Amino acid sequence: MRSVLRAGVRMRATAVAVVALALALAVAEIGVVLLLEWSLDKATTDNARSAARQVSAQIAREGAQGLTDNDLASTGDTAAVIQVLDAAGRPLTSDPVIAGRPPITTARPAPGTEVVETTPLSVSGSDQNFRIVSVGIPGPGGPYTVVSARSLDPIDAASIRLTLLLGLASLPLLVIAALAVYRAVGSALRPVEHMRRTVAEIPARDVKLRVPLPPGKDEVHRLATTLNDMLDRLASAQEAQRRFVSDASHELRSPLSTITTALEVSAHHPETMDGKELVDVISPEIARLRELVDDLLVLARTDDSTDSPARVEVDLDDLARAEGERISSAGLDVEIRALPAKVHGNLEQLRRAVRNLVDNARDHAQQRIKVTTGTSGAMAVLEVSDDGPGVPEADRARIFERFVRLDYSRERRVGGAAGLGLAIVAGIAARHGGRARYCDAEDARYPGAHFRLELPIYGQRR
Repeated sequence: MRSVLRAGVRMRATAVAVVALALALAVAEIGVVLLLEWSLDKATTDNARSAARQVSAQIAREGAQGLTDNDLASTGDTAAVIQVLDAAGRPLTSDPVIAGRPPITTARPAPGTEVVETTPLSVSGSDQNFRIVSVGIPGPGGPYTVVSARSLDPIDAASIRLTLLLGLASLPLLVIAALAVYRAVGSALRPVEHMRRTVAEIPARDVKLRVPLPPGKDEVHRLATTLNDMLDRLASAQEAQRRFVSDASHELRSPLSTITTALEVSAHHPETMDGKELVDVISPEIARLRELVDDLLVLARTDDSTDSPARVEVDLDDLARAEGERISSAGLDVEIRALPAKVHGNLEQLRRAVRNLVDNARDHAQQRIKVTTGTSGAMAVLEVSDDGPGVPEADRARIFERFVRLDYSRERRVGGAAGLGLAIVAGIAARHGGRARYCDAEDARYPGAHFRLELPIYGQRR
């Protein structure tokens, strides 16, 4: 069994097909042999009955006095014998091959009836099974019993010959079927092998090649479609990774260059920069580096499908209220309408998402901000609006992408200093089965940006 499992698909399919065909042939052969045996058995019984009735008709007309052993002779055939018994059950006449023997059966049917039985007999030194038909007749000087016996050995011999013949005929059929299935499976798998070679030729750094789609809409076609979809996702992920690394390296280069320049100036011209001035220059850049690294770590966790942070029941309205009150001292009018909204997720990630949205509104607002929570169908909803300039319609679809800057002067205060704040919100929402999106302003007092965070309500599935 293990060797079959280790074999290839073609060998396994061929083995299964051959075994199935062999079982089907075996069942068919058994059925044919049984049908033959039944037919021959019935014919043997009918022959014995016919011979008994012929003798019975003669006795009924003329009586048994004129019968001799030669009248019952079967031309020397030991496979068929006849015996006539008198009213006392004694043999009156018998086939020459059993002449002088006692009755070959104990059956004594009443006149007009018959008894059919199978009994082993020894005839001419050969032990055989016989089908015996005993017929009771009145007749002159009767009643009499006519016993007609037919050997069953020819039936057994015919069954054995037919079984051997069918078995020998099945061998070439199995060989032909094995070759046909092996070639058919190979032909069916040829597109799969072609797809394998195509995928093997795709370079790791450039996944532009695609698997050719075979004709037909079968499983192989769906496999090719799935492989192409996977390659599309890999290409997209590869491109996103390249862009991410490029943008991250660019963002890291700026603060590192500032720090390096300040240190070199301090080292070569200590008279132009004392320790306090050096710290004043380096500290903001280090803080910016720290924010960028923290944001990148958060994004990496949201991208990692194997990361499973602890999830609990979270009151989204409590988070919104806490973050709204946190920025209320920034000289802005903060309107908070927090209706109950429970979700299931990681508390720290959800707090980070709410904080990023609130901080984004704080840094763009002119005078007022509105933070609301509630439910809509099966979703808990957090909405953050401001009266700032808003986001141009052409940029609303990409505002949640990484390292997107619409206004550098404002973005340096929002989302960590590198345009990652809204990307973090989108990533956290996706990890929790929800989404983050930009909506049109609904309140005339808040004509600026209007962000909406949707998460599944606790205890419900989307």
